Amino acid sequence: MSLVDVRPLAGQRLEGAAILQLTPEGRLPDGRHAVSVEEIYETFVENAPHRQAREVIFDAFKLHFSLIRKILASGTLWIDGGFCTHKAEEPKDIDIFIVVDPSVASRVTPEQEDQLMQLLTLQQVFSGAPRTALDRVQPMGGLVDCFLALSTDADALKEFDQLWSSVKGADGETVPGVTKGYLEVSW
Repeated sequence: MSLVDVRPLAGQRLEGAAILQLTPEGRLPDGRHAVSVEEIYETFVENAPHRQAREVIFDAFKLHFSLIRKILASGTLWIDGGFCTHKAEEPKDIDIFIVVDPSVASRVTPEQEDQLMQLLTLQQVFSGAPRTALDRVQPMGGLVDCFLALSTDADALKEFDQLWSSVKGADGETVPGVTKGYLEVSW
């Protein structure tokens, strides 16, 4: 299975996955790791530093995910960010990339599409009332950072796989030659 293959994994872990075994740096080992929502909670809330902040982020994630599932009959989430580590700094949010099959997306009604847009991170936002210009608006009060692509968009899948596999330093810049893993939840 290639890194950008998004077929449901039917509860199977990817080869070499060790969700409960983080690296000494507190990161996931390289690769995309199929997990359940319960495993995310156990590893990145119950057994992680900054539990109180993580509980709030996880609650936002659960509600956000339930709203996505009301709109999309099936799909896959790639999950990443500081939330998916045991680093010393408190996480600010959870990063999500929704991968959806075109056949599922084609069944979304215009009303559902409007609802889905409200669950995505919007960039370079301008509004008329109140008159506002923002670089970024994230759903769930900024606790979720969420993007979406069709499973047939190979460029987007490759871009997010590379982004989610990269490690950023304290300065926010990608650390050359250092990689990590990220999570996958399918429904």
